[in-house]
Amino acid sequence: MMTRELADELAVLYRELDAEIERLGWTCRACGDCCHFAEHGHELFCSEPEAEYLIADAELPELVTHEVCPFLDEGLCTRRQRRTIACRTYFCDAAPEDDITALTELWTHRLKRLHERFGVAWNYARLWDHLIRRKALSGKD
Repeated sequence: MMTRELADELAVLYRELDAEIERLGWTCRACGDCCHFAEHGHELFCSEPEAEYLIADAELPELVTHEVCPFLDEGLCTRRQRRTIACRTYFCDAAPEDDITALTELWTHRLKRLHERFGVAWNYARLWDHLIRRKALSGKD
């Protein structure tokens, strides 16, 4: 389970990343296109604390298909303020791919250091797998 201190540090990390993205002039249209994983040929990976932070204070979503993010509702992200680094660094509009890759790697490295500082294992996996595990631990179908 995530500590409050780790959640607070993760929130700071996300705010700093958002500020860096804004400084670079990249914008997310919040259109939900990137949430259609199969359509874009990708899957969402995140660390376990990121998944825990994402679902904190929310009902676990119904897990119907891993082809679309389970937090997408009527074209909008229901957890936008808590979305993962991978979500924050995926842009549907044109942005320099090499720059995005470098940015993602840098912030994922910072996330890894945060894990180390808090003694949290680096469990980087598909969001889907984290949600299935959390659902099993909660005893809810």
